[in-house]
Amino acid sequence: MKLKPSLVGLAVLLISVLFVFEFKSSDRFSWPKSAHNRIEKMASMIQSIEGPARWCTPSRNPLNLLNSNDNLKSQLNECIAIISPASEFEEVYPRDYMRRFYRAQVEGKFCEVTLSTVWNNDRVVGSDCYYGLFDKREDTGVGLTADPFG
Repeated sequence: MKLKPSLVGLAVLLISVLFVFEFKSSDRFSWPKSAHNRIEKMASMIQSIEGPARWCTPSRNPLNLLNSNDNLKSQLNECIAIISPASEFEEVYPRDYMRRFYRAQVEGKFCEVTLSTVWNNDRVVGSDCYYGLFDKREDTGVGLTADPFG
């Protein structure tokens, strides 16, 4: 049986579309750049809304001032609006988990945000975003919001 040229063309077009969709929706061909892009988009989003997004979780670090004082939310929001990268991208688990820390300072305090993503953006547990507001005197270095999964 001989296929008509229009059916062959349609099949080639369908296969091409599926390949392009798979390429764009998968980290298979674009990791780690795809992870970097997702993290940068998350940073841009929380800066533009000037505060943590609904997918962000307060860090459980005992030094996080937000754990004991809800009146600091306006300072946190002011701080998150001006965060910038405080670390390089860290591939904590190769081809599985990428994170980056962001920081800013405001009124004797600083905020830190950990943004992360996983392979194919397929998060099961944990958070894509941990945040905290800390006293500058308590700064022990980048990574105060590196909470474990869960």
